[in-house]
Amino acid sequence: MLLNLFKHDYTVRRHTKQEIIGGYAACGYEEFVVSLNVQPLSSDEIQSLPEGERTKKRIKALGEVPLFPAEEESGRQGDELFYQGKWYECQSAHNWDHTGLSHWEYEFTLLPPGKETP
Repeated sequence: MLLNLFKHDYTVRRHTKQEIIGGYAACGYEEFVVSLNVQPLSSDEIQSLPEGERTKKRIKALGEVPLFPAEEESGRQGDELFYQGKWYECQSAHNWDHTGLSHWEYEFTLLPPGKETP
């Protein structure tokens, strides 16, 4: 349970399972609002990333709702967060439930122009 003092409401998009329609891959999505504490990655967190990953714009967030990261193996798109006028895709989600301050910690990367869901 995180302090609500630092949380704000944000829009999240969750994609439905991909289907083949008329020979093309397509999927829908649903939007919902979640309360999150969004913040930049610390310099230590950025430094721990592999060399080629450090230039991608990243943010992290803390919340109480499970969000789904992208899965390369299955091709599932990660949940998308709308933050400061841009869409970010969830890359990881970890549940920290070993204390009374149980919460989820997520990491998001900025989606390149044109990759956002219309």
